Amino acid sequence: MSTEDLKMELEKMSSKLDQVQDKVLKDWSGDGIQEYMKEQRRLQEESMAKAREQMAVLHSSLEQLKGQAQVNQKVIGERVEKLKDMRKEIEDIQTVADDMLRERELTEKEMAATQGDIAQEKELLHTQEMVTQQRLQVLEKSADWFKDRLAFNFKKTPAGRVQMILTCIDHKDPTRPFFFDLEVTPEGKYAVTACEPRVTDLDELVEKLNSTNNLRSFVITMRQRFKKMI
Repeated sequence: MSTEDLKMELEKMSSKLDQVQDKVLKDWSGDGIQEYMKEQRRLQEESMAKAREQMAVLHSSLEQLKGQAQVNQKVIGERVEKLKDMRKEIEDIQTVADDMLRERELTEKEMAATQGDIAQEKELLHTQEMVTQQRLQVLEKSADWFKDRLAFNFKKTPAGRVQMILTCIDHKDPTRPFFFDLEVTPEGKYAVTACEPRVTDLDELVEKLNSTNNLRSFVITMRQRFKKMI
């Protein structure tokens, strides 16, 4: 580029700079600057309004969150209390279950003991029945001997007892009966439930009968007691 061309280019640039300077001075002076300030104020007010709206929204959201937090805290508290109650109920149920288990164990032990007692009672009853049968057999086997030697007879009463009847005691009335009712108790012991006439030491004689199991001797003694009353 020649010197002349460079000079012309510099002149053009200078002219353009002058134009730009004039425009800037015109735009930023007088009405131009006021319009600019108004626009900036409007934009600032809009921005602040939007900011206030956003702040209000944020504040509302914050209050909602606080309210929800309180609700959640209340719900959590209720759930905690409910869990405590449930835990207490579970502990009570466990206690009841433990008590029931102990009661069951005790019941099983009592049942086992009762079954043992029942077995012993059955064995005792069986033994007593055998003794009773043996004594009844003694009575039956002794009947003929009593009839022949002691003028003695016996019969079964409606109550299931054996009535011993002795005669030939009163020489004035040999047929006069003297009797006593004899039974074997469930315990396998002899008992006299009726006696006519009454023998004063009957209880002692029955006690001796049960200790010796000698029925013949007892009948002979009873005959002697009846004879003393004549």
